[in-house]
This record gives sequence, structure tokens and C-alpha cells, in this order.
Amino acid sequence: MQDRNTVEQLQDATVYGTDGEKIGSVGQVYLDDRTNQPTFVTVKTGLFGAKETFVPISEASPSRDGLQVPFDKAFVKDAPNVDADGSLTPEEEQRIYEYYSIDSSGTTAGTGRGTETGTDRGTAAGTAPGAGPDAGRDTRNEVDRDASVGTESVTARNEQLNVGTEVRETGRVRLRKHTYTDTETVEVPVSREEIVVEREPVDPDSAEARRDTGDQDVEVTAHEEVPVVNKTATAEKVTVDKTQVQDTERVAETVQHEDIEVEGDGGNTGRRDRRN
Repeated sequence: MQDRNTVEQLQDATVYGTDGEKIGSVGQVYLDDRTNQPTFVTVKTGLFGAKETFVPISEASPSRDGLQVPFDKAFVKDAPNVDADGSLTPEEEQRIYEYYSIDSSGTTAGTGRGTETGTDRGTAAGTAPGAGPDAGRDTRNEVDRDASVGTESVTARNEQLNVGTEVRETGRVRLRKHTYTDTETVEVPVSREEIVVEREPVDPDSAEARRDTGDQDVEVTAHEEVPVVNKTATAEKVTVDKTQVQDTERVAETVQHEDIEVEGDGGNTGRRDRRN
């Protein structure tokens, strides 16, 4: 690619071979330490695009749909088994150039920076120099199968529950005081006095009848009870407060786990676990 397309143009570009067959998509863009220009791209091939092989950017040309390389898919897939771990040594560069029959003169300096563009890597283009080979990579279980022409890998993911709490409003209480009047009716027992006049005959010869007392004035006072109303008051204070109640709730959610079975009918079939 004579004009050295920028990293943004190369990210996730689709790579096509000589026969127009789709080889894969660009996974990483490797920049030259001295010129900061794209030198290699990795192409995601293999099962689910899990394998990444290197292609010199000088052999790629832009097309309307992505990148065109003068190789078929099988040839690119069988490129030297070089780990796309963030940097290339001069020896690894030489192996790639020899495989593609390209003159590597003038490129003896190591290509030291690889910018992750794949969604599985998760590191933005332009990773700073000096970043470790594991920068931006997910730690996952990888099962590798060594072959004479390359390595195929399948990635297994395990989900985990991360449970926390958040605060939300459950209710609100407001105190308001209103004044109103009402009428109460109370039955009060009362008593009263009534004056009764009685007349009875007496013996005219009795001393009481013969007694001449002259004019007399006798007065009798009658009384009665009447209701008397007097009001007293009571008072109460209403306070609203909050208290913290600790409780436990059970949360249930499904998580997905992936497992990988290794099958082989050859006596040399083995397994190697690698932790990044």
C-alpha cells in the first residue's frame, strides 16, 4: 500500500484474496517504531476468526470493500506462527518477509508497537510505546492446538454475577396542620326545685287557730341547676423521622459458562494451557 493508509482506515477492514474470496478482517495494525507508519496487519482467520496471521502492509492495496492482497486464503492462513502479542522482534519480521518473498532491506528495526483494533482486544488505536504485551487483553482460557503450519484457538468465556445496591425512593410522608370547628352535644343531668302549696283544715279551737299573729309574710325560694360550659385544651406533638432497617434479599440470575472439549484421534494430540 503505497500511500500508507492511516490506522483509522485500516481498522476492521475486510481482507480479500486474489480470487475475491474473503480471507478475514483486520485484527491489529502494527506501526514501525521509527516512522510510526503501518507496517503489518493481522488478519483474523480460522474458527470464528480466532487465529491471527500477519500480512505486510506493502503487499495490500485498498479496494472499495476493504483490502486486497495478492494471496489466497490458504496461503495467508498458513503464514508463520507469530504471536500477535503487541510487538515483533526483528527475527519475527524476517520470518514474515521470507514467507511472503519480500525484500526486508531497510526494515531491520523491530516493529515495536501493535495497535489493537479487534473488539475482543478492546484497546484503541495508538497504544503508547512501552505498553506491555498484555495491555488491553482479556484474561481468558485458551486451548491451543499446535500444527505444522499454525495454531488454531477457541476462546471460552465465563460470566460472573456482580451484585450491588442502589437507592431508590419508596415513599414520602408530609405533615400538614389544619384548623376546623365542630359541634359536640353532651347530655348533662340537672335538677330543679318546684314550690308546692298544700291546704289542710285545722281545728278552729286549737291553739294554732286561736293564735292571732297578725299579718305574716312567708317566702320560699326555689332553685334549679343549669349547664355551665367551660373549655379545656389538650395538645400533642407529631414528629416524622426515619430509621434504617437492615434486611436481606435473595437475587437469582442466570450466568453463561462455556467449556471446550478437545477431541483427537492421533497419538500426538495433546493439550497445553497458557495463561496470559
